[in-house]
Amino acid sequence: MLDNIVRYLFVAAFTVAALVSCSGTQDDMVVPEGVLRIFVEGETTVSANGEDKVIFRVMYGSQDVSTSTEMNIIRNFNGDESSLGYGVNEFSTTAPGTYVFTARYFDGKAVYTDNEVTVTALPAGDIQTSEWVRKVLGIQFTSTTCIGCPDLTSALKSIMAERPGVLCPVAFHCDYEGPDPMKIDASRQFVSEFLGTSVILPALFFNMHQPTTQMTNVKAVIDAELALELKSVSTCGVSLSSSFDAVSRKVSLTVSAKSNVDQVCRLVVFLVEDGIVATQLDDPYYVHNNVVRAVLSSGIYGDYLNNRLPLYPGTEYGKTYEYVLPDEWNAANMRVVASVLVPDAEDRSFLADNTNECALSGGKADYMTNEN
Repeated sequence: MLDNIVRYLFVAAFTVAALVSCSGTQDDMVVPEGVLRIFVEGETTVSANGEDKVIFRVMYGSQDVSTSTEMNIIRNFNGDESSLGYGVNEFSTTAPGTYVFTARYFDGKAVYTDNEVTVTALPAGDIQTSEWVRKVLGIQFTSTTCIGCPDLTSALKSIMAERPGVLCPVAFHCDYEGPDPMKIDASRQFVSEFLGTSVILPALFFNMHQPTTQMTNVKAVIDAELALELKSVSTCGVSLSSSFDAVSRKVSLTVSAKSNVDQVCRLVVFLVEDGIVATQLDDPYYVHNNVVRAVLSSGIYGDYLNNRLPLYPGTEYGKTYEYVLPDEWNAANMRVVASVLVPDAEDRSFLADNTNECALSGGKADYMTNEN
């Protein structure tokens, strides 16, 4: 019991320290009157080459004050705070690191933003390009009896709104301080592999490897880890198509992959469901999303492609899967998530190189390329 209290205090401390980050589309930029809010237009990751720029949008209610001489943006870097010039809404740097920005506006008195945005400046040359658009697999561990788990889910939802199409989370439910009705047999395997015997929730892993910092529910930490993940380029692409027979409730799925280099590859395939209403602590109407209902591939690291032989560059290799859904699963709310795995640097294990997803019923996702 004492361990649980310490664990909850640990999670709470991270929650208090969490940064609220925001960048967005026009729809996101609806701001209440009298409220000042800052956004990033476009990417929040740039190269620290002194040329790449971040463009900020600062809204005071419905009024765009981004270049107003009554507005200035405040920058925090490594604990040092400084201000951009009045009316300046662009930022570039030659110093790599994580920057946090707020803004203030003078409307008779100083009004400060109710949010912050985080910008990551990568060392010059670290931002690379690839034929393939990179989508990151996020393996989340959660439980209906976990205090901090909804905060991690909220952080992921916010990140996905800020970076659409970049992150694909799948959530494994597990027994924690009591049984979890959404736990599956595969949960035990994945928990053992990634969390070991000392299970601390919430937890998150990108592309099936250990993060540099434990990711609980702190959005700024998750953002920084995601930025590091996006530094790498994908050597593979993955496509998938799915059909569903409502009478037999059978899913038929084809997953294919291509590699740009001569390497052994595997596929790991998840069925996930959104919109599951189940109790979360004292909330009987909590909605659970990204819930892993089944893992169609074999084991944690999936199925080999091309009979364990290296993939010939540019050639497509695929596998087919079938699965019959239980009656209580809502096929209309389900998706297929598939990742192609490649050997890690030590050639001891496999990491997710790229990920794609589609609807379970009549879904199709083509290869994502930068030419599209």
